[in-house]
Order: sequence, then C-alpha cells, then structure tokens
Amino acid sequence: MFNLVVTVLVSSGLIPSFMNSPAVSVGRVADGSNFIEVCTGVAVSRSHAVTLFAFTEGSDIFVIDNSIRLYPDSVIDFRDMGLSILVFDDDVFDSFEQPRNTTPENGSALMVVADHPTGLSIIRTFPMEQLSDGALLLATPPASELMGAPVFDSYDRLTGIVTGSFDPGDGRGELMALLPCNLWYYWVETLLSDAGLHTPLFGVTAMPATSGLSVVQGILLLDVEINSPAAMCGLEEGDIIMEIDGERVYHPEALKVMILNSSDDLNLIVQRDSEITEIVIPEL
Repeated sequence: MFNLVVTVLVSSGLIPSFMNSPAVSVGRVADGSNFIEVCTGVAVSRSHAVTLFAFTEGSDIFVIDNSIRLYPDSVIDFRDMGLSILVFDDDVFDSFEQPRNTTPENGSALMVVADHPTGLSIIRTFPMEQLSDGALLLATPPASELMGAPVFDSYDRLTGIVTGSFDPGDGRGELMALLPCNLWYYWVETLLSDAGLHTPLFGVTAMPATSGLSVVQGILLLDVEINSPAAMCGLEEGDIIMEIDGERVYHPEALKVMILNSSDDLNLIVQRDSEITEIVIPEL
C-alpha cells in the first residue's frame, strides 16, 4: 500500500505546478537550546499563515523566506483544533490558498507539500478512513518534516493540513493524520473578514468531549452564563452538542464560527443526561 508514496523535490522541475506553492517554512528557536526547529504551514492570505499550535506554543516563531526570518506581528491560537494563525501587518506571501468547506474522499489522490529552507518536498498519498474527531487517516507513515504541511487534491486545491499521527491498532503502525479544511475553514474565513468582532458574547465555556470524559463525541459545555443568549435558547451546563445543522461537530470553535457566520436559525442535536434533545439557536 505504501508503494504509492513518492518523495520528490520541486527544485528538480518534476512538479512545476508547486513552484509557487502556498506552503511556508516556519521556524522557532527550541526552548533551552540554540538550534532552530522547522515545520511547515500554509499561507491563507498574503499576510496570514496557518501552522501547528503545538509548534508555536510558548516561544517566538517566524517564517523563513529566502533565509530571512520574518516575525509575525501577532499569533492567534485555535487550540481546540491544534492550529495557530500567524498575522503580519504587511503582505509577505507571494501565493496563498484559502481553505474551503471540503473533505477529500477515501482513496482520492492527494499531495502533501512540506516546505524546508532547502526547498519543497512532495509526498503522494490518499485518505483511508475518517477518525472519530473528523481527522482523516492517510496511507503514509509520519515524518517530522511533514508536520503542519498543507495537503492538496489532484486539482491543486487545499484540502487540509497534517496535524500529527495516529496508530489505528490494526498492525499498520503509525500513520499521518490530516485535518480536513471543512473543520477549520470557518475560523480562517472569520478572521480574514474580521466578522463577528462586535457580536455579543454567546455565553458558553466549552471543550471537546473526548472518550476520557464521555462516550459521546462533541462539544461539552462546561458553563452557561445566566441570561446569556445560550441560556435563553435552552442550553445547559453539561450538555454535549453533537450536531449543528446536520453536521457533526467536535470543537468549540466550530460552534462560535457557525453562529458568527449564520444568517438563519441553527438546529442543534444535544445529549443531556443520556437523553437526545433538539435545540434551536435563533439568528443573533
């Protein structure tokens, strides 16, 4: 199965379509040492790039462009999804690709594009199955240089970002995990448009409901503020939001951005005390 995995360097000229790839090289000085760690991210505008939150946490980071360090003016964390966005006041990226509400199908041809100070590496692969948190398991063993790398379909469209690895426990060993764009494009869209900055607080504190907390996967409400819009529409502490408008959700940011971007009522499927109930969030 892994015979389909091929690594090439764009500098060889074999894949000229990726010469202007939105993949970007992201670096940081490792804590307590003098050497530089490098991972990959993806430019989603001329002044924004998405990379891994675990990589950016707790240290200054920068984009490497022609061996020059470009430090972002701010970093916005999307911790629930494991991503961060680097924000530059000036345009620094020659090419970019905004994520779309898409998920690649199992078996479809994909390209992982990892950017390094020495050039781009291209990995051919395909998704094999979807994990319970919405991530896709790729037919490729993990490699440190692929972490944070954007993934494109056969039409060169951005379909997701590599966020780590996962062992399905069936003898295949560790495989790369892809976070598809449909789970985080709302976040990027909201940030790029500055939408919702003056929207009243919805009134919930939430976290992903994992198997360690509940057998149900979804968004666990840790607190619902009294008299908030969330409380007024019937949400309660301890509720687990499983679906929004028929789409499975796993991360609190999904609830936030869907509320900010909705121009209509939202229909929620919620588990409360082992019972399933439906709740409608009116347009705010």
